[in-house]
Amino acid sequence: MNELLYSKEVVCPVCSKKIEVTKVKSKACVVSSKDTDFCVYYESINPLFYEAWVCENCGYAALGEKFEELSYKDAKKIKDEISPFWKSRKFSGERDIDKALEAYKLALFNLQKIEAKASDFAKVCIRIAWLYRLNNDEREFEFLRHALNFYVDAYNNERFPINKLDEYTCMYLIGELYRRIGNAEDAVVWFSKLINSPGARANKVLMEAAREQYHLARSEKEKNKQAI
Repeated sequence: MNELLYSKEVVCPVCSKKIEVTKVKSKACVVSSKDTDFCVYYESINPLFYEAWVCENCGYAALGEKFEELSYKDAKKIKDEISPFWKSRKFSGERDIDKALEAYKLALFNLQKIEAKASDFAKVCIRIAWLYRLNNDEREFEFLRHALNFYVDAYNNERFPINKLDEYTCMYLIGELYRRIGNAEDAVVWFSKLINSPGARANKVLMEAAREQYHLARSEKEKNKQAI
């Protein structure tokens, strides 16, 4: 295994068996750049590839930070609806983009079975979009749209903070996802809403980014009008 990776033993909350998951050593996580929708690029190994954990025994999959937080009720759903059809395969060790995508899509399938919150779907979908971006795959935009719809749902129906996501960062992300899928008009609306939110002013970095993307979205909106 790559020397920048290490194994960790966890107990699957569905089948109660011990499994090994792979993580990236913190010293290896050196950021080289970041996209405006928070997709991060690294100088060496990318921890994004390893955030989705999969139990090779029963098919349970989730983001690592949520993996052990499964309720008894949801564990039973997975045991009844996924495990009987699961064909065992290994997800520990070094991953390429295809293996990472498979792990994330299994996590998405698990979320569907337990009828998870929109914010949980959004977090997985945007990561799938980022992986497709790294691979220069047009399917990135399909998953950006899915992520956008789930973030809007979460914004309207969930209480903030949602995990580590605050209300204003969510507004920014919605605006930027609208812009990235080509809907500059709605992007302008969301960026404007954020810029005019008194509570957002404490986060100067976010406000500066919102203003930059607001002007970019306005420019794109004008270009779209001229093209009609």
